[in-house]
Amino acid sequence: MPQDQIKLPEQFLFRTTYRVVYSDINAANHLGADRILPIALEAQFGFVRYLGYENAVVFESAGLIMRNSQIDYLAEAFYGDILEVDLAVTTATDKALDFIYSIRDSEKLHEVARVKTRLLCFDYTTQQVVTIPAGFRQRLDACTPFSADWAQ
Repeated sequence: MPQDQIKLPEQFLFRTTYRVVYSDINAANHLGADRILPIALEAQFGFVRYLGYENAVVFESAGLIMRNSQIDYLAEAFYGDILEVDLAVTTATDKALDFIYSIRDSEKLHEVARVKTRLLCFDYTTQQVVTIPAGFRQRLDACTPFSADWAQ
C-alpha cells in the first residue's frame, strides 16, 4: 500500500545547513539516496544541542531511539550544494515524538527530500521506553517557531 507524502507543518523549530561532500555522491553523480537519513540525523543532533544538551543519546532521564523513518525523495542535489534543513517536532504520544525535516537546496529553493522519524524516549539503563521527560518538553515549548513560507 503506498504511503502518503510527508506533510510539512506550518512552523519549524530549527534550521541548519549541510554542504554536500564528495562521499555523499553516488555513481550517478548526485546525492545518494542513502545519505538523506544521515543528513536528517545530523540536523537532529544539532537541534538537541541547540536545546542545551551536550549528548544527543542520553539527557535527563532518557534518550532518543528511532522507531521508524520515512523518506520522500523529491529532487537531486549535487557536490558542493548547500542544503538547508528545517526541523519540526510534534508529540505523537506521551513517549514518542515525530521529527519532520524538510531538506532543500538553498540556492535553487527546491526541496530535495522530506524525512519523518518517530523517536521514542528510551531509558538506556533499564532498556525501556519511558515518558518524555518534563524538562525536554519545557525546552521544546520554549523554542520560537518560524514559518517556512517556501513550503506552502
